[in-house]
Amino acid sequence: MMNELDLVRGVYDDPPSPSAATAAAARGRMLSQDDRPPARRRRAWRMPLGLVAAATAAAVVAGLTLTPGGAPVQPRPGVTTGPDTSSPRGMMLAAATQAELQQQGRYWYTHQRTAFAARALGRTGGYVVEERDEYFRWTGRSRGDGTSFYGRIFPAKPQTRADADDWRAAGSPSSWQIRSSGLTRTLTSKPGPWQEDDPDAQGGGEFNIGGLGHFTYQELQDLPTDPEELRKLLCEGSIKLADGRTGAPKGCTEPKGVLDQVFSLLANTPVPPKVRAGLMRLITDYPGVQRLGTVKDPLGRAAVALAAPFESADGRGTIQQQVLFDQRTGKLLGSRDIQLEPGPDSEKWQVPGRVLDYWSIVDSGWTDARPALPQ
Repeated sequence: MMNELDLVRGVYDDPPSPSAATAAAARGRMLSQDDRPPARRRRAWRMPLGLVAAATAAAVVAGLTLTPGGAPVQPRPGVTTGPDTSSPRGMMLAAATQAELQQQGRYWYTHQRTAFAARALGRTGGYVVEERDEYFRWTGRSRGDGTSFYGRIFPAKPQTRADADDWRAAGSPSSWQIRSSGLTRTLTSKPGPWQEDDPDAQGGGEFNIGGLGHFTYQELQDLPTDPEELRKLLCEGSIKLADGRTGAPKGCTEPKGVLDQVFSLLANTPVPPKVRAGLMRLITDYPGVQRLGTVKDPLGRAAVALAAPFESADGRGTIQQQVLFDQRTGKLLGSRDIQLEPGPDSEKWQVPGRVLDYWSIVDSGWTDARPALPQ
């Protein structure tokens, strides 16, 4: 797997050498394995204690509504009571409904971590460690609100419990050498300092969507919310450049290509809540996308997952891409690649079930106060 790519930022010709910000976005593109461009609290009922509360909970699970007297009200023909959250599809549709309730503000921020698995080399190696980085970006919705990006090295660590056992047996080293993309690098278990890249106190109000182009805040508000119209926006027509020209034609027909586009858009752009919900509904019912139901994300959070298998372009066999959401809030939690079947160029540690990389959204959203750098 490549570990450094040039970000096609706004699909310009002859881009400059990537900064830390562009390298961060490029790392996200690595999860795609190809060359494509890239909570609101529920109101509480006042009710008696005991069996009435238990009956209400059971009715909610069954998809029924209770009258004040406790009798279930059957839905009228043709009227739905919401998605059946007992099924993987219903879980995703419930998450999409929650996404519609997310609030907007003056500043949008995103806090992300990426990890890439590699075998530790040398006398104290032989197990798998994760090379990890952390990013924080914020931008105002209007020109003059400002924008900035920060990045730092996040502590590397053994990946699994078995890897941690082997690490302890090797003397618990605090640094490791790995080799990836033909280069040997040293990882450390200590965090690096935050480094600010390309701050602009007069920036804001413009957002670049990989594979789509440049949009103002108002243009984001005008994006379609219907899943089919969103599919056309993502996968048909030409890219919109900042100077009004059009770039290369878009294309994403395979399930993985659509997951890539939607994940990148949701992770890196503050599209309105109803657009986010429409994108989630698009990939939930997109042909070939698998609905996995509930899983744990790499940070240990409960998630509902969609997935698409694909054949690695570099001979590493069949890999499953997963995109993860919080069902309670509708927030995007991240993406990860998992080995399904090894290929002719797979390494010995790349066995079925091994997480090859992940991209986690630690937190993201809107605030009316200028976002503070995470500690």
